[in-house]
Amino acid sequence: MYLKRLELVGFKSFAERTELEFVPGITAVVGPNGSGKSNISDAIRWVLGEQSAKSLRGAKMEDIIFSGSDSRKAVNYCEVSLTLDNSDEKLKMDFTEVTVTRRVYRSGDSEYYINRQSCRLRDIIELFMDTGVGKEAYSVIGQGRIEEILSTRAEDRRSLFEEAAGIVKYKARKKEAVKKLDETEQNLVRIHDIMSEIEEQMEPLSEQAEKAKAYLRLKDTLTQNEVGLYVRQFDLLHEEWEEMKAQALKLTNEQVECAADINQMDAKIADLRQHASEQDQVLEELQQRLLSVTEEGEKKEGYREVLRERLRNYSKNKQDARSKAVLLQQKQDELRAQVSSFKEQVEQSTEMLTGLEKELQLEQKRYVNYTAFSDGDVERLKRIILKF
Repeated sequence: MYLKRLELVGFKSFAERTELEFVPGITAVVGPNGSGKSNISDAIRWVLGEQSAKSLRGAKMEDIIFSGSDSRKAVNYCEVSLTLDNSDEKLKMDFTEVTVTRRVYRSGDSEYYINRQSCRLRDIIELFMDTGVGKEAYSVIGQGRIEEILSTRAEDRRSLFEEAAGIVKYKARKKEAVKKLDETEQNLVRIHDIMSEIEEQMEPLSEQAEKAKAYLRLKDTLTQNEVGLYVRQFDLLHEEWEEMKAQALKLTNEQVECAADINQMDAKIADLRQHASEQDQVLEELQQRLLSVTEEGEKKEGYREVLRERLRNYSKNKQDARSKAVLLQQKQDELRAQVSSFKEQVEQSTEMLTGLEKELQLEQKRYVNYTAFSDGDVERLKRIILKF
């Protein structure tokens, strides 16, 4: 078994997918400080199951994901795949080539695969037990690791020799078996406690069991009685059903008769509705006539009020006219008296005028006889005229 290929995506400084091929022999990775040489060994330790971020030179597991640079943005996950040649079947799998893959996201979720089949971290660790390959195995020794191994105590170096001797798997199985035995012993103790509690409850439970048996017997009796009662109730219900069926048939016949009556009533109702419609039309015409008569009555009432007002005004004017007539009568009497006086004066003036006309005629005759009047005569005539 030997390492054939290592694939890295987003792991630390490996932003892009990087694939390293290893051929039989010695492969060396050379580069200046800070070029990422140690990131390769960290990737191998991480894909083999390393859980300590400090061992991978980080504060937390998310630190191993490429965090971005000036020219590239950060990625959301990292993935490392380790491919081993298994032609010698050192790994207990029916594959000549085994690929172990681990993936972690920034959310903290992790995924593990063996030959692209999802698995658990425990499956990967158990796969590489006693093979010399693992996160703490001697096949992966990082910078300063040799000095640390040599300076530690013998007890601390024992795990390295046990890994080389191939007994780690058996020790792990022993540890797991001892753990299971301890858990089984604890379970036995708990079972003993439970049995003690159950023994203490046996007597009360026996009484309860007798009561339960009695309850079951009574329940069976009750069930039989209930069945008989149900049968009796069924018979009664069947009789009632027969009666109800006969009543239903009778009601059906009555329903048919009622339906015929209803049809006749519907016809009558239709006639009544037609008559009601005609009456509604007549009523509407009467209402219109009533409205017209009401309006005409309101107009007549208004006209009557006008006539009443006029009559009141006429009565008032008549009274005023009567008062004026009395005054006018008085004035008429006065005027008649004046007219009588004036008539007398007129008669006097008429008589005088008649005398004057006679004198004028005489004077005209005299004028005829005399072609001209003397100035004394003219003045005398003027005085006579002016006197009247």
